[in-house]
Amino acid sequence: MIVIKRLEFSYKLSAFYSSPITDHRFYFRFLPQDNARQKIEQTDIFIANCHKYDILTDAYGNKMISGYIGMQHARFDLTMTGSVITGIDIFEHYSETGNEVAAFRSQTALTEPGEELLRLYNETGLDKARSAYEAAVYLTDNLQSIFRYSSGATISGESAESAFRKGGGVCQDYAHIMLSLLRRRGIAARYTAGMLMGEGASHAWVEVFCSGYWYGFDPTNRKLVGDEHIKVSSGRDASDCMVISGSMNWGASQTQQEQTIVREKKTALHRS
Repeated sequence: MIVIKRLEFSYKLSAFYSSPITDHRFYFRFLPQDNARQKIEQTDIFIANCHKYDILTDAYGNKMISGYIGMQHARFDLTMTGSVITGIDIFEHYSETGNEVAAFRSQTALTEPGEELLRLYNETGLDKARSAYEAAVYLTDNLQSIFRYSSGATISGESAESAFRKGGGVCQDYAHIMLSLLRRRGIAARYTAGMLMGEGASHAWVEVFCSGYWYGFDPTNRKLVGDEHIKVSSGRDASDCMVISGSMNWGASQTQQEQTIVREKKTALHRS
């Protein structure tokens, strides 16, 4: 029996600039969208000082907001709320739209294994895995035993090799390490960003291509992706799922804060 949940989410993003900026063109890539696992019921978005924006689709099929703020401002504030039906299925169907599966077999600058990850790959025996699914399950079950969760140990954009050498990191690092090892085995796998019940910020996991379907694995929490996850975007690594990007006049430095709340909205729905 599959448990289907109705999840309510709230996402708040604030970016602070070291000096006032203007002519701000931005891309916000954190919009939940329908797939075989989930159905979006409602999404409401408020962006301070931005009265018009467009919704585009990137090369990997992710929806994103393209907006412009012309007036001078020293911070950027965005609030997104909505509800999603999750747990509809355990996999996502392969789609010919966007890039081919082969793109997710290739390493990137953030997943390319160095000496330590190559040593780990040889120790795991992943080359003997009978299927992509078996390899993904093994890594999901065992990464926590060799890499600890440690907030603040790594920075945004840290490579899998660098994070592994430090011995600890966050969900982004678990995902990059798992991608590195799977791709070393020749398995197509993609970085996935989203939200998770009980997390106060955005979350990351891995989707693996198996027999024509994409299955989700959450190595940070040692479990399959299920009815508590809300998918937002996917790509080759975290750089393809960057929440906010863009350009502006006046070269100011930027810091940002985010807050995510996901909770069950009503009694779970069931189907056989």
